[in-house]
Amino acid sequence: MASENISYINISIKYGVLVGIAHIVYFILMGVFGLQHIIELSFISAVFLIVGIVKAIANFKRLKGGEISYFQGLGIGVITGLVSSIVLAVFLVIYISLIDASYLQNLQASALFPDGLSLLALFALTIVYGTWPGFFIAFIAMQWYKRRDHTMPERI
Repeated sequence: MASENISYINISIKYGVLVGIAHIVYFILMGVFGLQHIIELSFISAVFLIVGIVKAIANFKRLKGGEISYFQGLGIGVITGLVSSIVLAVFLVIYISLIDASYLQNLQASALFPDGLSLLALFALTIVYGTWPGFFIAFIAMQWYKRRDHTMPERI
């Protein structure tokens, strides 16, 4: 594939969907093991976002022959975070609406969310909680990947 045809947006969407699926699988596993009431454990899934963004940036740089602009890297982080959090937010709305409405009550009882948390507010907060960290993760990762002398392994 010619490097001119490679879009950081397409790569970001691909990795965003993969990270979103990883979030959902983790959420389901927490439910299987009876850990969904421990809201703080859900923040461990940030590791999926970190890995997804770093892999997306590395993959884009490799496909572009080692070239990546700083803003492309930041864009990858923001879009990957946005897409993954939209996937998770849609899943949570479906889960709370159709499967377990008490999960929203657990969130409201947590000190991490307001008492009057609505389903719409949860949807919006999930997207914000995924998008902003995506920017910061990419900002940190680009300190390494922006360097021209950074060499890429064959596959990551």
